[in-house]
Amino acid sequence: MRFVLAFTLLVTAGVAAEPDQRVNPETGLAGWEWQDDAVSITFNQRLPDQSRAYFQGRGFRSEEAEQIAQSCVFQVILRNHADASAPLQLDLADWHVVPSGGEPGPLRLEPGWQVEWEQRGVAQGARIAFRWSLFPTVQTLQPGDWNMGMITIGLPPGESFDLEAVWRQGREPRRVRFEGMRCAPDREI
Repeated sequence: MRFVLAFTLLVTAGVAAEPDQRVNPETGLAGWEWQDDAVSITFNQRLPDQSRAYFQGRGFRSEEAEQIAQSCVFQVILRNHADASAPLQLDLADWHVVPSGGEPGPLRLEPGWQVEWEQRGVAQGARIAFRWSLFPTVQTLQPGDWNMGMITIGLPPGESFDLEAVWRQGREPRRVRFEGMRCAPDREI
């Protein structure tokens, strides 16, 4: 019975509420948000030009900033609204990107980037700034906690995809699928 209950909660957690999409009328950039009584997750598109400028301003050479900019960057805000008994635990390695017409794959995570930055001789200060800019790969948010940062999807600008977010709320597995997301186009602000 416990297995059936856990499976039911896992399945129903993703359909309790549908993600909302909105477009900022001033910038034309899209955002997606999902929330229930315990959690809210928000994704906001970042233009490749925003990412280029941001990372060049933190010590990355233009070719390295370009690589990040071409990897579909989103700002993520995650909040734990649950009661005191339900910490939120997540590992971004469990999240999946499903490109339109493609197979599910992982996000491009900060530890993998760091290996590449070290091999390419990126300055230590830039690598630290990168780590602090990205959404932490593994974390626990206590009730009332929230965090924000960037994630890299690993697709080119303008690509469509679905994103499956997975976490645990207390002891219960949770998931939600954001359908029809799109990487920001490569255009000037």
